Amino acid sequence: MDLFAYPVSLVMKFWHWALSFVVDPDSGIAWVGSVLLLVVTVRLLLMRSMWRQQYSMRKMAQLAPKMKELQLKYSGRKSPEDRQAQAKEMQELYSGAGVNPAAGCLPLLVQIPVFLGLYYVLLNFSPPGKSIEEASTMTNGAFQPEQVASFLNAEIFGVPLASYIRMPQEVMDSLHPGLQQSDILMLAVPLFVLAGIATFINMWNSFRRQKAAKAAEQAAIAQVEAEDRAGGPFVDGEVVEIDGEKPATAADADVGSEGGSTAADRRDGTAGTPGTPATAGAAGAAGPGAGAGADAAAKPQDFQSMAESMTESMNQSMKIMMYLFPFFPIVGAYFFNFPIAIGLYWLTNNIWTAVQSHFFMERLEKELPMSSREGLPPSAFM
Repeated sequence: MDLFAYPVSLVMKFWHWALSFVVDPDSGIAWVGSVLLLVVTVRLLLMRSMWRQQYSMRKMAQLAPKMKELQLKYSGRKSPEDRQAQAKEMQELYSGAGVNPAAGCLPLLVQIPVFLGLYYVLLNFSPPGKSIEEASTMTNGAFQPEQVASFLNAEIFGVPLASYIRMPQEVMDSLHPGLQQSDILMLAVPLFVLAGIATFINMWNSFRRQKAAKAAEQAAIAQVEAEDRAGGPFVDGEVVEIDGEKPATAADADVGSEGGSTAADRRDGTAGTPGTPATAGAAGAAGPGAGAGADAAAKPQDFQSMAESMTESMNQSMKIMMYLFPFFPIVGAYFFNFPIAIGLYWLTNNIWTAVQSHFFMERLEKELPMSSREGLPPSAFM
């Protein structure tokens, strides 16, 4: 745990030192400010990764119609060579758009050790089983004993930052003579409840945005499928002519299914198997031997399926977490002895998330509107 705690304490120590030029270093303002500026520091360092996460998710949604076109293009071609060609085109499509399906994991993976490190540092200002006098003589991460004593004396609204709901009475007396559990509850309960509400609001807004993006993505895919069935793109509800020739109609598709190739085959330049439409997902012209070879060959990575699976998994996880995670600060405040300073960190972090998400979404709507079939070039942040 020291691996996480020491860097966190070092950042807090720097900001406390910087604030000591403006306010009393032993005051609650200096220590509250160091906690809040720790949030700002971490979130600024993560801002580029967060932008890449949001950008990649939006870009993946916009690429869905093109991925569908690739699926339709290779729907009747099941040879190992065709599978490899399809996977290569999918990979090139993602690479060309600068999309990384795993980009959404990094910000979360970074914030978890930061939170654990902060929790460890704040709890060890007054470690369980140690008196305040003993704690004042110990180091805590990058903090020296005199700075530990300074933190223990810091208060906000008359309540020590190091206090927690289930703090033993004898520890409260040594920390702040006359301090009662009711004093801590009057500050801790509203603080951690607000932190939980802010967590829920952020997760609800995120889930709502993803749901809207998914609906737009499905509508674009449905348009691609309709155009494939009709044999060409729609303009004002009519199938447009391509190179002076009207694309095949549904009747032509029926004929093609009985005697040769479908409209989709003619666009691809691939021949259908007599009696079987190529776009129906049949094995095509490959015989039993080719089919056996396809089974024996290693199946190339399907990047679209991976992206869709990751997105669906994230949506399901977020929906569950949306109703459970907001209770964590409240439960943690009681069962895990979250100090008051942890509540300040949690609330500030969620406020930052809400403001940042607002500006990110506004920018994404301008750069990558979901109504568009084509994605724009990556922004200057990429």
